[in-house]
Amino acid sequence: MSELRYDPLQNRWTIIATERQQRPRDFVTRREVRRDKDDCPFCPGFEDRTPPEIAAIRDEEGTLAPDTDPGSEPSNWRVRVVPNRFPALSPEAGEVEWSRRGIYECINGVGAHEVIIEGPDHDLSMAEFPLDLTLDIFRMYRERLTALMQDRRLKYALIFKNHGATAGASLAHPHSQIIATPVTPRTVQIELVASLKHFRDTKKCLACDLIKQEEAEGKRIIYDDTKIIAFNSYASRFPFELFIAPKSHSAFFERTTDEELESLARCMRDVLGRLKRALDDPPFNYILHTAPNVSADPIPPGYWRSLGNDYHWHIEVIPRLVRTAGFEWGSGLHINPM
Repeated sequence: MSELRYDPLQNRWTIIATERQQRPRDFVTRREVRRDKDDCPFCPGFEDRTPPEIAAIRDEEGTLAPDTDPGSEPSNWRVRVVPNRFPALSPEAGEVEWSRRGIYECINGVGAHEVIIEGPDHDLSMAEFPLDLTLDIFRMYRERLTALMQDRRLKYALIFKNHGATAGASLAHPHSQIIATPVTPRTVQIELVASLKHFRDTKKCLACDLIKQEEAEGKRIIYDDTKIIAFNSYASRFPFELFIAPKSHSAFFERTTDEELESLARCMRDVLGRLKRALDDPPFNYILHTAPNVSADPIPPGYWRSLGNDYHWHIEVIPRLVRTAGFEWGSGLHINPM
């Protein structure tokens, strides 16, 4: 069973997930790991190769072929969610249990690790998806966040996508993942503290002020449709790094409207299409940062009381064009050649 361990010097939690040693891709370097359509567990017709389905969006409720196992899911799905076969954390781990080992702290591996399979086509990417499929993917993000945040054991849920082996994808079929944790991750906590401080000082949202300044300067904006904006971050850590956010203040992605999700879908197809054309389909990661679970146990009195006003959900897109080396790892300072 996995567990979370706390590093008091770095103020950082680490998930120790020994079960993931079974993953065939672990420790393989400089080699693309792919599966053809005939051997892909995410392709239609191979639903029995994944753990049982958690949720799905289908074209219509169809029937199974006559020779299909009655317990199987039908193949007429557009977006499908299944548990990760090698989970970092599990909802079956019971209640959150803290323990100490001298100066060290530890939590049992409570959480969730799910895979969102993005459409039945093995060879397409989000840059090429039809708009309605991209919209369905974001609707599923919203649905899964809403469901996971009803679990009071979970403080945070992070949605992310790894595109390409260099970015961490072990299967070529388009998919993203969601990992829910009983702690607030360090990177998100840094954003939360910075946003809270800015709000206390100015009574304004930090991300809203960033967006206003980018609009005023007009140098780094990549996409703007009055609802969603995408721009190159002023202090980008990596070449072509993108910051995508709603222009109207919104802290919780799970409260996003269908109209806002459609704008987001248009934006993602546009900017990912540009990256694909300009950089010859580079590996990339994108990460969705939303507000933490305000119903999680235990919540100290007044904890993140202004969260709905000071935090702003956003997506970070990071093309993997340069290597993170010793200086970056040791200092936390990134060298961006662009």
